[in-house]
Amino acid sequence: MKNSIYQTIKKKITSGEIPPGAVLVEREICNKYGLSRTPIREIFWYLNSDGLVRKDSSGGYVVRNISIDDIINIFQSREAIEGVAARLACAKGDNQFYSEIGEIKNILEQVGIEKNPQEGVKYGTELHDLIIRAANNPFLSEFHKKLRTITALTRNITKRSVEIEKKSLEFHLAIIKALEQRDEEQAEYLVREHLRRTCRLLIDGFFPSVSIKKKNIKTNRKISSLR
Repeated sequence: MKNSIYQTIKKKITSGEIPPGAVLVEREICNKYGLSRTPIREIFWYLNSDGLVRKDSSGGYVVRNISIDDIINIFQSREAIEGVAARLACAKGDNQFYSEIGEIKNILEQVGIEKNPQEGVKYGTELHDLIIRAANNPFLSEFHKKLRTITALTRNITKRSVEIEKKSLEFHLAIIKALEQRDEEQAEYLVREHLRRTCRLLIDGFFPSVSIKKKNIKTNRKISSLR
């Protein structure tokens, strides 16, 4: 039961149902789920380990607000892990992998991003997860698993931006093309550039006063494959 409640609260945080800055009141959660304080405190510890909540000065827990530095660190880490994974997926991907990314491509080509950007988020996430699995590297998978949880908080921002999701859609289709051609260099490059561009658009769109140059985010390279 404890694990089920942990998963429920985790899902509510990553979906945005419990918003950033919300205080998790131990007594209220105990009453709501019918658990004693000890298992609830364990759940809070797990959520803190996931990076979804932080302990405040009073000893309570608050849902994490994603900062600019968090966003940059998350995307830089994803770039390192997922870029290598894309290269490995080209070499290790089996027939099932190529069948599944083909299905995603068919769906993405029909998605109406302007009306439903969340569909782009959903299938784009599936594509990234498939690449990690196809890479078949347990260490990359473990690092990605840790990042995936905290990345969900950034997706609550991106799904509010049609511009970000339209650009992501272009990249996802180009990435699939490179994977289908088993072009390791292009696949890695596109994944890395996709994550750089998304990071840049996130900060430009939601933190416009920040100077990107000071954060050393380089996204000025041209991508001929997206033309």
